[in-house]
Amino acid sequence: MTLFKLNLQLHARQAIGVYTTLKMGFETEFGKDPADLATKAVQMPFNTCGLAASQNKTDPATIRGRRDPVEPIMGNIDVSGDLAVPMDATAFGYWWKAAMGAPITTAVEGKDGFFKHVFKPADDQPSLVLEKGFSKINSYAKYNGCKVSKISISAGGDGELTATISIMGCDEKISTTTICASPSEPVMNRLNNFMANLILGGNKTATVTAFTMDIDFGLDGDTYALGGKGYRTAVNEGLINISGSMTAFFCDNTYLELAENNTETSAELTLEVGELQMSLLLPEIKFSRNSPAVDGPSGIKQELQYSAYYQDSDENAAIVVTMQNKVASYE
Repeated sequence: MTLFKLNLQLHARQAIGVYTTLKMGFETEFGKDPADLATKAVQMPFNTCGLAASQNKTDPATIRGRRDPVEPIMGNIDVSGDLAVPMDATAFGYWWKAAMGAPITTAVEGKDGFFKHVFKPADDQPSLVLEKGFSKINSYAKYNGCKVSKISISAGGDGELTATISIMGCDEKISTTTICASPSEPVMNRLNNFMANLILGGNKTATVTAFTMDIDFGLDGDTYALGGKGYRTAVNEGLINISGSMTAFFCDNTYLELAENNTETSAELTLEVGELQMSLLLPEIKFSRNSPAVDGPSGIKQELQYSAYYQDSDENAAIVVTMQNKVASYE
């Protein structure tokens, strides 16, 4: 009888998602770590993090007198990915700052310790340092020159209320040390779908079942240059595009007539938990025509697409985000 000896070897520890961290810092010079990064980084809550670097590979057609393949050609490196982030009334302010710039902050009169933060799109979008940390195996991926390229929010139903934040960046470096050993961690005051209200044309609705919003910041990622070693050398701002959809019970022709007559209105999604608040105001929107279909014997719903824009609103912006919380400053 032949005996086989089985040689067992313990493998190294595997990284586990529950121990992963996401740290954020605001750059003062694009693509470079700020001098105070080691003390000013913030550890953000998140559900999933798809931020990563990927590189194109091309198989060349070079002929050299044999059938063996030649060395592949390595192309440009794309630093990008989506984050799923819980919506809340405090920590999420850092994402609004990343997307639109620093807010105008004022103390709330008559409410000691509360502050109101108003965010509007800025000409120059802030850039970030983001770190995806696997502390249990001492592996840290640092991404410089990152900007928020899109924020997508879907309110309605009874599931967890999250936002998808798309990131576009320039550089990735892998290290065994973190950018900040003792980061600050903002309080997370979670917002839920049942806390949401929708105000259309200044009137609170009670027939809308779902409302989505996609804020595309129009970033230009085609910025690869000679000498950049395959990485982007910049992430430039472009035109912002804001669109979404609204699903409502089909009770009358109110929404259909708005679309049919190309009538301008406004939409505001508000979320409140006690004195903590978040408001997403679109001062000027128009709906696209889409007559409701009959899908069966049950109640009929209508879904309308909309586009937001700036023409002449008093708010002087296509979107205004207002938060009320106990954060004195997002600087």
